Amino acid sequence: MARIRTIKPEFPQSESMGRVSRDARLLFVMLWTIADDHGRARAHSRMLASLLFPYDDDAGEGAKLWLKELENEGCIRLYEVSGSQYLQILNWSKHQRVDKPSRPQFPDPTDGTREDSRKPRERSSEEGTKEGKGREGKGRECEGNDPSGDLLGNENGTDDLPDEVAIVMATYNATLPDCQSVQVLNPKRRKRIVAACKLARRVCRQQGWPCDPEQFWAAYWAECLADDWLAGRKANPKNPTWKQNLDVLLEEDRFAGIMDRAIAAMRLEEAA
Repeated sequence: MARIRTIKPEFPQSESMGRVSRDARLLFVMLWTIADDHGRARAHSRMLASLLFPYDDDAGEGAKLWLKELENEGCIRLYEVSGSQYLQILNWSKHQRVDKPSRPQFPDPTDGTREDSRKPRERSSEEGTKEGKGREGKGRECEGNDPSGDLLGNENGTDDLPDEVAIVMATYNATLPDCQSVQVLNPKRRKRIVAACKLARRVCRQQGWPCDPEQFWAAYWAECLADDWLAGRKANPKNPTWKQNLDVLLEEDRFAGIMDRAIAAMRLEEAA
Protein backbone atom coordinates (compact mmCIF):
# COMPACT_ATOMS: atom_id res chain seq x y z
CA MET A 1 0.00 0.00 0.00
CA ALA A 2 1.34 3.45 -0.90
CA ARG A 3 2.39 5.62 2.03
CA ILE A 4 3.06 9.28 2.63
CA ARG A 5 6.79 9.84 3.05
CA THR A 6 8.88 12.92 3.75
CA ILE A 7 11.69 14.57 1.80
CA LYS A 8 14.11 16.83 3.63
CA PRO A 9 15.04 20.17 2.01
CA GLU A 10 18.69 19.10 1.78
CA PHE A 11 17.89 16.13 -0.44
CA PRO A 12 18.42 17.91 -3.82
CA GLN A 13 21.94 18.95 -2.73
CA SER A 14 23.02 15.37 -1.98
CA GLU A 15 26.20 14.58 -3.93
CA SER A 16 25.11 11.01 -4.61
CA MET A 17 21.89 12.29 -6.20
CA GLY A 18 24.00 14.57 -8.36
CA ARG A 19 25.76 11.52 -9.78
CA VAL A 20 22.59 9.89 -11.12
CA SER A 21 20.18 11.05 -13.80
CA ARG A 22 17.10 13.12 -13.05
CA ASP A 23 14.86 10.17 -13.86
CA ALA A 24 16.79 7.98 -11.43
CA ARG A 25 16.38 10.63 -8.71
CA LEU A 26 12.65 10.76 -9.32
CA LEU A 27 12.40 6.97 -9.25
CA PHE A 28 14.36 6.85 -5.99
CA VAL A 29 11.98 9.24 -4.24
CA MET A 30 8.89 7.49 -5.59
CA LEU A 31 10.22 4.12 -4.43
CA TRP A 32 9.86 5.41 -0.88
CA THR A 33 6.10 5.66 -1.35
CA ILE A 34 5.67 2.01 -2.33
CA ALA A 35 8.27 0.51 -0.01
CA ASP A 36 7.09 -1.26 3.11
CA ASP A 37 8.00 0.08 6.53
CA HIS A 38 11.36 -1.69 6.29
CA GLY A 39 12.40 -0.08 3.01
CA ARG A 40 11.71 -3.06 0.76
CA ALA A 41 9.68 -3.24 -2.44
CA ARG A 42 9.22 -5.37 -5.51
CA ALA A 43 11.71 -4.50 -8.23
CA HIS A 44 10.31 -5.75 -11.53
CA SER A 45 10.91 -2.85 -13.89
CA ARG A 46 7.64 -3.16 -15.85
CA MET A 47 5.59 -3.22 -12.68
CA LEU A 48 7.42 -0.19 -11.31
CA ALA A 49 6.92 1.63 -14.61
CA SER A 50 3.17 0.96 -14.61
CA LEU A 51 2.81 2.03 -10.98
CA LEU A 52 5.12 5.03 -10.85
CA PHE A 53 5.23 6.27 -14.47
CA PRO A 54 1.75 5.39 -15.81
CA TYR A 55 1.80 8.12 -18.48
CA ASP A 56 5.29 7.40 -19.87
CA ASP A 57 5.38 4.75 -22.59
CA ASP A 58 9.15 4.40 -22.45
CA ALA A 59 9.40 4.02 -18.68
CA GLY A 60 9.51 0.22 -18.81
CA GLU A 61 12.96 0.15 -20.39
CA GLY A 62 14.09 3.27 -18.59
CA ALA A 63 13.28 1.84 -15.16
CA LYS A 64 15.84 -0.94 -15.67
CA LEU A 65 18.58 1.61 -16.27
CA TRP A 66 17.49 3.86 -13.41
CA LEU A 67 17.47 0.95 -10.97
CA LYS A 68 21.01 0.08 -12.02
CA GLU A 69 22.09 3.70 -11.57
CA LEU A 70 20.71 3.70 -8.04
CA GLU A 71 22.32 0.36 -7.24
CA ASN A 72 25.70 1.47 -8.59
CA GLU A 73 25.47 4.60 -6.45
CA GLY A 74 24.71 2.52 -3.35
CA CYS A 75 21.17 3.82 -2.90
CA ILE A 76 19.42 0.46 -3.28
CA ARG A 77 20.25 -3.22 -3.26
CA LEU A 78 18.65 -5.48 -5.88
CA TYR A 79 18.09 -9.10 -4.94
CA GLU A 80 16.02 -12.14 -5.86
CA VAL A 81 14.06 -14.59 -3.71
CA SER A 82 12.26 -17.61 -5.16
CA GLY A 83 12.38 -16.17 -8.66
CA SER A 84 10.88 -12.78 -7.70
CA GLN A 85 12.83 -9.53 -7.85
CA TYR A 86 13.02 -7.18 -4.88
CA LEU A 87 14.92 -4.12 -3.76
CA GLN A 88 16.11 -2.82 -0.42
CA ILE A 89 16.51 0.92 0.06
CA LEU A 90 19.86 1.15 1.81
CA ASN A 91 20.10 3.09 5.08
CA TRP A 92 16.32 3.25 5.13
CA SER A 93 16.17 4.45 8.74
CA LYS A 94 18.18 7.52 7.77
CA HIS A 95 15.66 8.39 5.07
CA GLN A 96 12.48 7.75 7.02
CA ARG A 97 11.52 7.27 10.64
CA VAL A 98 8.58 4.93 11.09
CA ASP A 99 7.19 5.06 14.61
CA LYS A 100 5.10 1.90 14.47
CA PRO A 101 6.30 -0.22 11.55
CA SER A 102 3.98 -2.90 10.24
CA ARG A 103 5.26 -6.40 9.64
CA PRO A 104 7.51 -6.82 6.57
CA GLN A 105 5.64 -7.36 3.32
CA PHE A 106 8.67 -8.64 1.42
CA PRO A 107 11.52 -11.06 2.18
CA ASP A 108 14.79 -9.89 3.67
CA PRO A 109 17.76 -9.58 1.27
CA THR A 110 19.55 -12.26 3.28
CA ASP A 111 16.90 -14.73 2.09
CA GLY A 112 18.02 -14.39 -1.52
CA THR A 113 20.94 -13.41 -3.72
CA ARG A 114 22.24 -10.22 -5.28
CA GLU A 115 21.09 -9.66 -8.84
CA ASP A 116 24.72 -9.02 -9.77
CA SER A 117 28.04 -9.34 -8.00
CA ARG A 118 28.94 -5.68 -7.82
CA LYS A 119 29.28 -4.36 -4.29
CA PRO A 120 27.22 -1.26 -3.51
CA ARG A 121 29.18 1.90 -2.90
CA GLU A 122 28.26 2.37 0.76
CA ARG A 123 30.12 5.69 0.87
CA SER A 124 27.80 7.15 -1.72
CA SER A 125 24.78 5.76 0.05
CA GLU A 126 25.83 7.58 3.21
CA GLU A 127 26.19 10.77 1.22
CA GLY A 128 22.73 10.28 -0.18
CA THR A 129 21.13 9.84 3.23
CA LYS A 130 22.42 12.85 5.16
CA GLU A 131 19.16 14.65 4.59
CA GLY A 132 18.03 13.64 8.08
CA LYS A 133 15.11 11.78 9.49
CA GLY A 134 11.59 12.60 8.49
CA ARG A 135 8.36 11.42 9.99
CA GLU A 136 5.93 9.62 7.79
CA GLY A 137 2.31 8.67 7.83
CA LYS A 138 0.07 6.38 5.87
CA GLY A 139 -2.12 7.70 3.09
CA ARG A 140 -5.84 7.08 3.42
CA GLU A 141 -7.50 5.19 0.60
CA CYS A 142 -10.71 6.59 -0.85
CA GLU A 143 -13.77 4.52 -0.23
CA GLY A 144 -15.36 2.95 -3.25
CA ASN A 145 -18.99 2.91 -4.32
CA ASP A 146 -19.65 -0.59 -3.00
CA PRO A 147 -20.77 -0.24 0.64
CA SER A 148 -20.67 -4.00 1.15
CA GLY A 149 -16.95 -4.26 0.41
CA ASP A 150 -13.90 -3.84 2.60
CA LEU A 151 -11.27 -1.25 1.89
CA LEU A 152 -8.00 -2.51 0.49
CA GLY A 153 -6.87 -4.27 3.62
CA ASN A 154 -7.52 -3.12 7.17
CA GLU A 155 -6.19 -0.24 9.19
CA ASN A 156 -2.67 -1.54 8.61
CA GLY A 157 -2.94 -1.23 4.81
CA THR A 158 -2.72 -4.28 2.58
CA ASP A 159 -0.90 -6.52 5.03
CA ASP A 160 -3.85 -8.89 5.27
CA LEU A 161 -4.09 -9.35 1.49
CA PRO A 162 -2.39 -12.07 -0.49
CA ASP A 163 0.55 -10.37 -2.14
CA GLU A 164 -0.58 -11.17 -5.66
CA VAL A 165 -4.09 -9.80 -5.13
CA ALA A 166 -2.59 -6.46 -4.15
CA ILE A 167 -0.39 -6.53 -7.26
CA VAL A 168 -3.40 -7.19 -9.51
CA MET A 169 -5.35 -4.26 -8.13
CA ALA A 170 -2.45 -1.81 -8.02
CA THR A 171 -1.28 -2.51 -11.57
CA TYR A 172 -4.87 -2.42 -12.90
CA ASN A 173 -5.51 1.02 -11.39
CA ALA A 174 -2.17 2.37 -12.63
CA THR A 175 -2.31 0.97 -16.17
CA LEU A 176 -5.98 1.53 -17.08
CA PRO A 177 -6.96 5.04 -15.96
CA ASP A 178 -10.05 5.09 -18.22
CA CYS A 179 -11.53 2.03 -16.49
CA GLN A 180 -13.47 2.12 -13.25
CA SER A 181 -10.98 2.50 -10.41
CA VAL A 182 -10.97 -0.29 -7.83
CA GLN A 183 -10.65 0.73 -4.19
CA VAL A 184 -12.95 -1.86 -2.62
CA LEU A 185 -12.32 -5.56 -2.33
CA ASN A 186 -15.49 -7.49 -1.57
CA PRO A 187 -15.56 -11.30 -1.28
CA LYS A 188 -16.86 -11.79 -4.84
CA ARG A 189 -14.14 -9.65 -6.37
CA ARG A 190 -11.44 -11.24 -4.23
CA LYS A 191 -12.60 -14.70 -5.36
CA ARG A 192 -12.47 -13.66 -9.03
CA ILE A 193 -8.94 -12.25 -8.67
CA VAL A 194 -7.65 -15.31 -6.82
CA ALA A 195 -9.14 -17.61 -9.47
CA ALA A 196 -7.44 -15.59 -12.23
CA CYS A 197 -4.10 -15.74 -10.41
CA LYS A 198 -4.34 -19.51 -10.01
CA LEU A 199 -5.27 -20.01 -13.66
CA ALA A 200 -2.37 -17.82 -14.78
CA ARG A 201 0.11 -19.82 -12.71
CA ARG A 202 -1.28 -23.11 -13.99
CA VAL A 203 -1.13 -22.11 -17.65
CA CYS A 204 2.37 -20.67 -17.28
CA ARG A 205 3.57 -23.92 -15.71
CA GLN A 206 2.00 -25.94 -18.53
CA GLN A 207 3.85 -23.81 -21.07
CA GLY A 208 7.11 -24.03 -19.16
CA TRP A 209 7.06 -20.33 -18.41
CA PRO A 210 7.83 -18.98 -14.90
CA CYS A 211 4.88 -16.95 -13.64
CA ASP A 212 6.32 -13.83 -12.04
CA PRO A 213 3.26 -11.91 -10.75
CA GLU A 214 4.56 -8.42 -11.50
CA GLN A 215 5.69 -9.35 -14.99
CA PHE A 216 2.53 -11.27 -15.83
CA TRP A 217 0.04 -8.65 -14.66
CA ALA A 218 1.99 -5.80 -16.23
CA ALA A 219 1.81 -7.71 -19.53
CA TYR A 220 -1.86 -8.62 -19.03
CA TRP A 221 -3.02 -5.06 -18.44
CA ALA A 222 -0.78 -3.84 -21.27
CA GLU A 223 -2.72 -6.13 -23.63
CA CYS A 224 -5.96 -4.63 -22.33
CA LEU A 225 -4.57 -1.12 -22.79
CA ALA A 226 -3.94 -1.84 -26.48
CA ASP A 227 -7.67 -2.43 -27.12
CA ASP A 228 -10.03 0.56 -27.00
CA TRP A 229 -12.94 -1.40 -25.55
CA LEU A 230 -10.90 -3.33 -23.00
CA ALA A 231 -9.08 -0.16 -21.97
CA GLY A 232 -12.34 1.72 -21.42
CA ARG A 233 -11.74 4.28 -24.17
CA LYS A 234 -14.73 3.14 -26.24
CA ALA A 235 -18.08 4.19 -24.81
CA ASN A 236 -21.13 1.94 -24.73
CA PRO A 237 -23.77 3.72 -26.88
CA LYS A 238 -26.58 1.87 -25.11
CA ASN A 239 -25.31 2.85 -21.67
CA PRO A 240 -23.14 6.00 -21.79
CA THR A 241 -22.56 5.98 -18.02
CA TRP A 242 -21.11 2.46 -18.00
CA LYS A 243 -17.34 2.15 -17.51
CA GLN A 244 -15.10 -0.79 -18.22
CA ASN A 245 -14.12 -2.54 -15.00
CA LEU A 246 -11.86 -5.17 -13.49
CA ASP A 247 -14.60 -7.77 -13.08
CA VAL A 248 -15.34 -7.77 -16.81
CA LEU A 249 -11.65 -7.96 -17.72
CA LEU A 250 -11.19 -11.02 -15.50
CA GLU A 251 -14.21 -13.00 -16.73
CA GLU A 252 -12.99 -16.53 -17.38
CA ASP A 253 -13.64 -16.73 -21.14
CA ARG A 254 -12.16 -13.30 -21.83
CA PHE A 255 -9.26 -13.84 -19.42
CA ALA A 256 -7.97 -16.87 -21.31
CA GLY A 257 -7.61 -14.99 -24.60
CA ILE A 258 -5.92 -11.95 -23.07
CA MET A 259 -3.65 -14.21 -21.03
CA ASP A 260 -2.47 -16.05 -24.15
CA ARG A 261 -1.50 -12.73 -25.75
CA ALA A 262 0.21 -11.55 -22.57
CA ILE A 263 2.34 -14.70 -22.32
CA ALA A 264 3.26 -14.39 -26.00
CA ALA A 265 4.31 -10.78 -25.41
CA MET A 266 6.46 -11.80 -22.44
CA ARG A 267 8.16 -14.47 -24.56
CA LEU A 268 8.93 -11.93 -27.28
CA GLU A 269 10.32 -9.48 -24.74
CA GLU A 270 12.49 -12.19 -23.19
CA ALA A 271 13.81 -13.24 -26.59
CA ALA A 272 14.62 -9.67 -27.62
